[in-house]
Amino acid sequence: MKYWLLTTEYPPFYGGGIGTYCYFMSKMLSENGHRVTVFVPDSSQSDYCIEAVHSVTVVRFGTNRKKLNQVLGYTARLSYEFAAIVKEMIGQEGKPDCIEAQDYLGIAYYLQQFKLTGYPEYQNIPIIITLHSPAFLYLEYNRIATYKIPEYWTCEMEKQAIIAADCVISPSHFLPAALEKEMDLSGKEIHIVPYPYEKKGPESGTGFKRNKIVFYGKLSPQKGIFELLSYFKEIWEEGHAYTLELVGGTDIVYHPERKTMGQLVKDKYGKYIDNGLLKIRGKIAPHQMAETLGDAHVVIVPSLVENLPYAVIEVMSHGKIVLASIQGGQREIIQNEKDGFLFDHNQEGNFREQLFKILALSDADVVAYGRRAAEKIRSSYNFESIYTRKMAVMSKCCREAQPKNYFPFLYQEPFVPLPEPGDATLTVVIPYYNMGAYVNECVASVLQSSYKPLRILIVNDGSTEKESFAVLSELEQHGQITVIHKKNEGLAHTRNFGAQQAQGRYLAFLDADDKVAPDYYEKAIAVLNRYENVFFAGAWTQYFENSANIWPTFTPQPPYLLAHNPVNSSALVYKKAAFLAAGQNDKALEFGLEDYESVISLLRDGYNGVVLPECLFYYRVRSGSMLRNMNKNKLLYSHKYIAEKHTSYYSKFAAQVVNLLNANGPGYSFDNPTLEQKGLLDRKVITPVYERLKEYLNANPKLKNWILARMRHRS
Repeated sequence: MKYWLLTTEYPPFYGGGIGTYCYFMSKMLSENGHRVTVFVPDSSQSDYCIEAVHSVTVVRFGTNRKKLNQVLGYTARLSYEFAAIVKEMIGQEGKPDCIEAQDYLGIAYYLQQFKLTGYPEYQNIPIIITLHSPAFLYLEYNRIATYKIPEYWTCEMEKQAIIAADCVISPSHFLPAALEKEMDLSGKEIHIVPYPYEKKGPESGTGFKRNKIVFYGKLSPQKGIFELLSYFKEIWEEGHAYTLELVGGTDIVYHPERKTMGQLVKDKYGKYIDNGLLKIRGKIAPHQMAETLGDAHVVIVPSLVENLPYAVIEVMSHGKIVLASIQGGQREIIQNEKDGFLFDHNQEGNFREQLFKILALSDADVVAYGRRAAEKIRSSYNFESIYTRKMAVMSKCCREAQPKNYFPFLYQEPFVPLPEPGDATLTVVIPYYNMGAYVNECVASVLQSSYKPLRILIVNDGSTEKESFAVLSELEQHGQITVIHKKNEGLAHTRNFGAQQAQGRYLAFLDADDKVAPDYYEKAIAVLNRYENVFFAGAWTQYFENSANIWPTFTPQPPYLLAHNPVNSSALVYKKAAFLAAGQNDKALEFGLEDYESVISLLRDGYNGVVLPECLFYYRVRSGSMLRNMNKNKLLYSHKYIAEKHTSYYSKFAAQVVNLLNANGPGYSFDNPTLEQKGLLDRKVITPVYERLKEYLNANPKLKNWILARMRHRS
């Protein structure tokens, strides 16, 4: 089998759970004769490099190879770069039998978007998503505002990647149950396959230092560090002199306090540090684990949410007693009071009871528990047993992965099936008002379209310039072009009128000063034909004339759609029947946004649409355009009108819309859900600069701590 693995973490750079999984997974498969290629981003690469690591091929690629740093924020750009490097490798080596990707950060999002919207390079490749640590679940526990952009969009990409997967695998039963509280997984089969593990190094000894208590894991709220320290504070205040040693990274920022977790613990528990009851060891390299924990009496994993933590597997493999919470997949590793101990955060006094029980064990019992723990890991997580289960799922996925006739939207309202009268003709409606200087260029781009049959309908909305009439007279001599003249009634009425006069099954609008790529309509209509629940399609937009920027549009979905328009709604391609049934422009929106309201109306009635993730539409940025005459008062009026018109639809997502607006400000004030809006001091900054600053600060914890201290002082 030709197996490709997409990951943000892979040794030697990372020692976290995802990196550990990818190392053992690729090793297990390669040892069983499979051709394994791992794709991992590497900011030190300007392009990419390929290296052989033992029997695994590793492709390390730069995170801005497509030069999209001004267009997409880091997480979305990373996902796009994964799709791009996969396409490039397919061109060189052919398609793999399957691709597996992590859920975290939604790195498979654009890979799946290209596949779902019909790009041939990505077709017939099963895409497996393995659940590890989705941000939309974990960030809540770490008190990070999940509705703040761009974190919000990262969470949406993760959810979409899970829903769109051909196969979803989870190493624990716990995680899917937790995710069901955050998203609709009904009808999505999730296969349970534990992580593989192979112990490295010599066999563990049986020695331990009595009453040496160690917390092992990064200091974060999600890991239960606040609860653990609260338990120990009570124990210390009662006069017990048990020492707690914290082993793990301390530089995670606790956003509500603008402090790192290390700073927070030192500030709150300083007196216990001073008297030697609390020790902060900090982060250790994976190879230091045996030495650091080798003489521990008990290792504590008190997580509030967890998948199948490698920390527990590794510690147990070294013959140590683990005391873990039941709030996670660790409860599926440990059999309570057989090969380890479990406690329940929700049962008052349960942690203390279990800890004291462990500390009271005889030396012989401590050693016996450690041996049973090590045996549990050897027998349950070895390559042989996990490989059999993994291959059974992957083989099933490869056999059953078939193109679907329903696009996997996160949100889909019920819709009434519509008749599709007429032939396969696409009518491109061009509203026209004194656009003689531009329309020839516009029409020429349409006539170069690869889609056939195609008609152009120019609706002259009461033009007044002689030059504009002269141009129309020439154009209507063309056999594919029809010109209709009517009195001036505005853009909304003109679009509706054109749609009602259009021939064929498909409809597109194109402003007379814009252009389309030759393959736009062909690709868009292919998507409309592919899915029963897709009724319109759009694309990324390239500005020209007074701007060279790119607008990366996004498949419209609530609740974001109800706060801000994510799609170029003046450039869509429709199933005509859907537009006529639910998408006609509202003439009451005299100041604009009538095309935005049309999209909301379509989704309200279940007529969803998608975006092709490449620039296929060209928008002329010129002075005097309707958009440039927009102002705040006009925006406020239009948004108020739209919300009140669609009150029942908005009400379904009211809490989410309010959270988006609270986190980011009014919807008209932001535009791209992938880009950071604020800087460290809540000032707007240029996103690429901000991202480089974040990377630099993460690599320099002393400087980060100083800046956080200054921020707290200023606030």
